[in-house]
Amino acid sequence: MSRLYGWTGNILRVDLSSGQIYTVDTESYVPKFIGGKGLIHRIAWEEIPRGTGAFDPENRLMIATGPLTGIPAPTSGRAEVGGVAPQCSPEMYSHSGVGGWFGAELKYAGFDAIIIQGKAPSPCYLWINDGKAEIKDASSIWGLGTYSTQQELQKKHGKGVCSLVIGPAGEHKSRIAVLLTDNSSAAGQGGFGGVAGSKNLKAICVKGSQSVKIAHPDELLKIRSEISRQPSKNPVEVDADFVYDRHTVENVAYQRFGVACGHACDRRCFSAFMDVSKATRPGLHNAQIGCIAPMSIGWQHSNTWKNETPIEWPLWAQNFDRGAEALGLINEYGLNQYELLGGMVPWIVMAAHEGVLTEKDFGFPINPDDAEWWVKLLHILAYREGFGDILAEGTTRAINTLGKEKYGETIYTGHRGFGSERQIPTPISIQQAWGYAEHWSGRGLNSSLPYPDWLLRALTWMTQTRDSNNDTHHRDKAEWMDEFRKDPYRGKMGPWMAIWDEHRSELKCSLTLCDRAFPMPYNSDAEARLFSAVTGEDATEEEMDRVGERLKNMQRAVLIRNHDRSRNVEVNEIVPFFKRPDGTKGISIDEGEFAIMVDNYYEQRGWDRLTGWPTRAKLEKLDLKDVADELGRIGKLP
Repeated sequence: MSRLYGWTGNILRVDLSSGQIYTVDTESYVPKFIGGKGLIHRIAWEEIPRGTGAFDPENRLMIATGPLTGIPAPTSGRAEVGGVAPQCSPEMYSHSGVGGWFGAELKYAGFDAIIIQGKAPSPCYLWINDGKAEIKDASSIWGLGTYSTQQELQKKHGKGVCSLVIGPAGEHKSRIAVLLTDNSSAAGQGGFGGVAGSKNLKAICVKGSQSVKIAHPDELLKIRSEISRQPSKNPVEVDADFVYDRHTVENVAYQRFGVACGHACDRRCFSAFMDVSKATRPGLHNAQIGCIAPMSIGWQHSNTWKNETPIEWPLWAQNFDRGAEALGLINEYGLNQYELLGGMVPWIVMAAHEGVLTEKDFGFPINPDDAEWWVKLLHILAYREGFGDILAEGTTRAINTLGKEKYGETIYTGHRGFGSERQIPTPISIQQAWGYAEHWSGRGLNSSLPYPDWLLRALTWMTQTRDSNNDTHHRDKAEWMDEFRKDPYRGKMGPWMAIWDEHRSELKCSLTLCDRAFPMPYNSDAEARLFSAVTGEDATEEEMDRVGERLKNMQRAVLIRNHDRSRNVEVNEIVPFFKRPDGTKGISIDEGEFAIMVDNYYEQRGWDRLTGWPTRAKLEKLDLKDVADELGRIGKLP
């Protein structure tokens, strides 16, 4: 019986090649690395050697919960997925968060994490039931879509199960394939659905009846009452026009509800629409819309941000039914919504406008206003048919394969920007860095973010492996922003804010907490208080920030050893995108001044300014002496 509070005490290990299943103690890793993202950082360091490819059997597919998963801590219930990620360009160790109820159910089944290696000889799925696990035959569900797979697993194991599954895109090792949960939440970025497919792993199906021990339950409920935004009832009826993230869809006739994206969610950010008519075939379906999903209906078309200038970039316009059907198909095939709606399809449409991509490439006309076009596009992409084989490699790789100068840097001459009076020159590719489409960087989809605020995004993307704004949301105090804006390049505040947000990102993705709701700058001790109440491990805000710093440095060490990350590599990856004029005033990054900002960032981190590598003193101060010794042995310690 585990002595831990918050953790179950067990990590499930599965070798699909040999069929071996066993458990190891969580206590080998916690509380030092907490769980979630911190846990997978450490296991990646210990077990994934340099040179491991994303689709190699020895790559690890890691799914980890945190001490707050499965309990009533507000917005908890998430899990983190990690390993060498095929979407990253080049391939490198990365991670992706996932909501839903899977993480909580895994804890109730008695496990804090699952570490999967090897490759099964034939299609299989993993069945976990109250402390026991089996590798089972998946021949009857291989080839099915994600929703159909989940339904078949429920028929076989009961309605109470939670599943993490892949669709045809994952089976065909698409680099932009996802792992999807029962409520359509996905481990979206990274291409981990393709990693599962390369291992012949169709699904992980979990059912549990155990509980998670809490050290101080009364204190937990007190904290919850202080910071929660719990709606009055569930589901929450929404009577007004649908509004999500300030994008509006008016006069939608379907009944809708505000829904939670995961266990213990108190936000209800997503909207579910009931009995929506299908656009290309008979029948009705339910549609869940959140995050970038409204862009399936119209890419910045006729959307208004309240009290701000209308944003007009009409790349396509569908009605609600057509957009909802496209979303359903993206999920059913098991594809990455953000990559498609924020990067790939905008690139295709702008490239077609300039004559760079044509009907000859696709085998059918490029018309995103037509619902049938989306059906054909998603099919060839998921099954790697024809031009879909190139697209399945992800937008960045597709552009590089075809020729970056022509297929990426051609200027789009159609309408874009803030109204007709501002036409900022825009290349047809809006891929930002490391193989991912831009996100809140003042260009492309999020053109409204003004200078100098996007400099913070440049800084946090620099040391990451993927879109950092997915979990480093820059939740900063107004007074911090005011100070930063006085001297954005040379001031100390910008780097300090980036570091604070990065450490809090590590914490929330390790505890685990919602990547949108946290951190809370005006309740900045919330993570420490929740951690202490649940685990009984008393920790101050400062001590938790030190843990966040340890986790960031742990990830940094993996990237340095396995993927040769350095200052020159990272700055050269980041700067070109930000040399493009931004979407508000046409301001570009000043490369020389940004170098000074990077110097200040490294100095505050305790990293070497020339290489961007942590020093021995920094690593040892964070109780990572073994990491310092290994980096020193291979000549990567300044």
